Amino acid sequence: MNTRAYLERINYQGPPTASAQSLRQLHSAHMRTVPFENLDIHLKRPIVLEDNALFDKIVTRKRGGFCYELNGLFAALLRALGFDVVMLSAGVANPEREFGPDFDHMALLVTLEQSWLADVGFGDSFVELCQS
Repeated sequence: MNTRAYLERINYQGPPTASAQSLRQLHSAHMRTVPFENLDIHLKRPIVLEDNALFDKIVTRKRGGFCYELNGLFAALLRALGFDVVMLSAGVANPEREFGPDFDHMALLVTLEQSWLADVGFGDSFVELCQS
């Protein structure tokens, strides 16, 4: 993982340290620069959820992605910077407050002094992180 290139891709200007402040800034920077998009699914292109392939798509080719791609690569970045990250299966509620199937969405649990929910792969979602 070329962390410098990734940080440049998201226009991150802060310190690359495993802290709550850096996590907030990294999350916000990612949300403001990398779009949610699922074009490859609609074009029936293969989806490769491997770090090098995700890096090429999102950082090198400056594309976006869907939750598994965006949160998968963001998890790799956070780990490279020293964060403790766990990928979570998440459900998405519909207007009737019913949830979709298991593994319908992926989010991240980042543990520092406290636990944080990070999600750069939902599209119209939260930009700023809040403590859990």
